[in-house]
Amino acid sequence: MMAVVVVKSKLLFLIPCLSFCLLQGAFAQQKTETIKFEIQVLGMKIGDLNVAKYQIGDTTHYVAESQVKFWFFGSVNLELNTHAKYLKGYLVKSHSRSNTNRGNFASTVYWDGKKYVVDAKSYKFENQEPVYGLTEWCSTRMFFEELQEGKKFLSEVYGLTTTIKKLEPNVYQTVIAGNENRYFYQFGKLQKVELENPIKNFTYKRVQ
Repeated sequence: MMAVVVVKSKLLFLIPCLSFCLLQGAFAQQKTETIKFEIQVLGMKIGDLNVAKYQIGDTTHYVAESQVKFWFFGSVNLELNTHAKYLKGYLVKSHSRSNTNRGNFASTVYWDGKKYVVDAKSYKFENQEPVYGLTEWCSTRMFFEELQEGKKFLSEVYGLTTTIKKLEPNVYQTVIAGNENRYFYQFGKLQKVELENPIKNFTYKRVQ
């Protein structure tokens, strides 16, 4: 009888320990890496950009959220959220949503096993052309890893691809919808992005 009591006591002790270990594993799996950027126009701050990377199971998630306010023939308020999912190093799905005081837009891109199905809507822009061939790079991933020359780059907002060009050590360029964007890295970490835009040219500057 005494032996049974001892065994039960050990089991009762192990249960909370096991639960704690499982919880620790779950939290470690979902540990989030974050970076903050300041959005500027002509050196003046007009908003903030927060980006995050985390892992759930075998899927890597990249999320970018920004808020800006600027003047373009009237006040423009913009909230942009982009969420990209990666599996085994390749983009498998993304969703981008922009809410503005001049209209709301959304774009989705997903891999169906043969191609990327695209349904992109942005300011004065629409695109439903599929993209063939898996891609490793998109705009949210480049915040956390240095771009690679010659690789394909896919824009989650426009659903268009381009080839990454290296301009000089740690400086890269992409051209999306006719807009030239430049990315500046230091020790593998993104420090600044210069973005061409039909409305205004923007700069993302790392602050944390």
